[in-house]
This record gives sequence, C-alpha cells and structure tokens, in this order.
Amino acid sequence: MKVLIVERSRLQQTVLSRIFSGEGGIVSLAHNYENALQRLAEEKFDIVCTAWQLEQHNNGIELARAIRKIPEYLEIPILLIASTGKNLSTHDAYNAGITEIFDRGSYEHLSNKIQSLLKRRVCTINAHILYIEDSKTAAALTMRDLKEANVTFDHYYSADAAYMAYKENHEDYDMVITDVVLEGQLDGLGFVRAMREITPENYKMPVLAVSGLDDTSRRVELLRSGANDYIVKPYVKEELLVRVKNLIMTKHLFNQVETQQEQLYKQAMQDHLTGLHNRHAMETFLPKLCSAAIRHKKPIGILFFDIDHFKEVNDEHGHVIGDDVLALMGDIILKNFRAEDFSARYGGEEFIVVLYDTSYEQTKTIAEKFRQKIEDTNFSDLNITISIGVLGTFVQYDTDIHELFNLADSLLYEAKESGRNKICSRDLTLLNVETIN
Repeated sequence: MKVLIVERSRLQQTVLSRIFSGEGGIVSLAHNYENALQRLAEEKFDIVCTAWQLEQHNNGIELARAIRKIPEYLEIPILLIASTGKNLSTHDAYNAGITEIFDRGSYEHLSNKIQSLLKRRVCTINAHILYIEDSKTAAALTMRDLKEANVTFDHYYSADAAYMAYKENHEDYDMVITDVVLEGQLDGLGFVRAMREITPENYKMPVLAVSGLDDTSRRVELLRSGANDYIVKPYVKEELLVRVKNLIMTKHLFNQVETQQEQLYKQAMQDHLTGLHNRHAMETFLPKLCSAAIRHKKPIGILFFDIDHFKEVNDEHGHVIGDDVLALMGDIILKNFRAEDFSARYGGEEFIVVLYDTSYEQTKTIAEKFRQKIEDTNFSDLNITISIGVLGTFVQYDTDIHELFNLADSLLYEAKESGRNKICSRDLTLLNVETIN
C-alpha cells in the first residue's frame, strides 16, 4: 500500500508517516499542490492523505478535484486532515471527491481513526466461490480481481454445468457469483431459483447477481428469486470486492449465531460432566422415541442403573475422582449404545437408557453385557460395579413413561438390596401385547 502524504508541516509529516508506516504503508511526501500532482504523475499511489491548508490559492479540496480528473485515481481514497473550528465546508469536500475527513486535534484519535479506515479497506477475503460467467473477457477480469483478494473459485461458462457442481458439492462453496444473461437451458435467474430449491434450508448462501442491464424490474425479480445483491457491468474492482466481502461477512455472522444457538441448546440438553442427555432433554426426546415405537408397534427396553457404593468413592477418594468415574461412565454409555437409543444421566450416580425396538430378552442380554463391561473396566484403579433395573414393554399413547421409570427404579432397588452388581428385570410385553395388536 503506497501512501502519498501532502502536508507543509514537518511535524505533521512525521506524525502521519508513523501512522501509515505502522499499518504497513510505504510513504511518500509532498509539501504543496503542484508537488503532489507531480508525484502522482510519476508513480501510482493507493491512498492520498492531504492537509486542508496547503498554500494561499490551493487547498486539499482543490487538490482532490484535480486528482479525480486523473482516470487512474477515480476510485482511490483521499483523506483530508483539518483542524476543528476551521471554516471548512464538508459539502464541498465530499463533492470534490474527499473520501473521509479527519480532525488533526488529537494524534491518538487521528491514529485510531486512520487505522480503522485502513482495516475496513483491506479486501483479503477467505472464501471459495462458485462463479458463472459465459464471457471470456469479463470472466478473466473478474477472476483477476478475485485472485488479488486471495479468493479461490470454480468458474463455469454455463449455468447448467454450475448447477450440477452446486448440486453435488454445495457445502464446498461460501458464495455464488452469477451473470444474469447466460447461454443454455438455465440463465442466471433460473440458476438462482434452482439452487435455492436444492438447498432451501441453506438461506445463508449469498448470491451476487451480475448484469449489463440496470433494470429495476430485473433487480426486483432477482432479489425475489433468492439473490442477495446485484451489481451492474462494467463494475470497478473495489465495488465488486466490497460487495463480496460484505456478503461473506454476513454469512459468517449467520454461522456464528447458529453456532452460539447450538451451544446454548447443547448446554440446556446435555449433562456437562458425562456428555449424556440430562433430565430436561428427556421431555424433548423421549416422546419422539415413544411415538415412533407406538407408530411402528415396536417394543422398548428400559435400563435404570446406578453406581454401587458411589458415596464411598467420593468419601474415600474425593469428588475429583468421583467426577472422573462419572465422566468415564458417560463415555462408556455413549460408546456402547446405539444412536437411536436414548441415554441420560438421571441424577447423581443414576443413569437411564431406553432401547428402541428391543425385546425383553434382548434388553436383558444387553443389560448383562453392559454390567459386565463396567465390572471389567479400570476406573482410575477403582473397582466399579453397577446395579440395573431392567424393564421390557410396549408403549401406548396413554402410557406414562415416568411410571415405567418408577417401576424400573424399583427393580434397581431390588438389585441393590439383593447384593448389588446384578440385574433385576420384569417383562411387561406379554401383558400389553394384545392391546398393541
């Protein structure tokens, strides 16, 4: 980034040079109007920063007017540094082509404002774009601009080919740029409609439409069809990159919000220590599991278990070791039961697992294997065992799942009273199978 500073005061030259150099700028100096135009003719600059007061007949506003008459400097930022209280017309300044006006009163404030401006103008974009353009010349110019902003892209000359690429690999793309007028079965408008049908839930995928026709009805129809923004050919590089960057940043903000929502939902539904569902999650997920079992006339199995002598673990080894035992128990449960089953930490050292489409005999077998698995596991050199209450049943729409849990809990109590490290079970499937059928 090459910066031309136009300033009479040596002190101000030093201050501004330090600010721009600190942001990675290569600084050149000019002390008046004529000297500035001469430097601009000799080499290409990316930013001009000029004082308002330069000399008796010319000031920073007049310099801006002159700079804007030079074709290669139509789009560069021109910053005007002026003192508060001076008779400066901001209207004249902006009409002359000034990009932004800064107050030279506070060096620290001036430095912060300039740093903020430069950061906003950095157009390095981390994105992979699906780009559709059938004009080789237009495509070459746009791809050059995108490459300079470190953007990666897949270019297609037809919307038909781009549609197949998006259909198969839409998760690879951060954004779509498409020309409106394209050869083939699909034009740009048709492509936007078709891609939104492929992934109707992916409303975050930004689409920038490009056209040589600046027609209001066309813009409105594109926006209605799913385009997020519209740019008219011929466009300048800066406008294209700013629009692309804004759309990508909006998408990233959507992603951040969704991630935060997922984290909050996870915190509400998950036991932080074991990674299992908590009791709150039971009210959300168990009705769905039971509804599926009722609809398909499938039996369920219930395992209600807790860790034997867990109070002694905490008393003798401390709660840190106790938490380690609970965490490992949660990990073993997650690895040993299916995704379609429901498992939760019921409270303290108590756990519950509801098995979908599992007969009573299968439930007993699974429970015994799991009991043995826990007995054979090394819990920080502790011998940990569990007692399990096992229940097999069908459910109906009027079934109270909490009554089933109470029954399984009573079977757990029976297992503990009769010696621990064992299962006690009951089969309810024979009692309600006739009603189910």
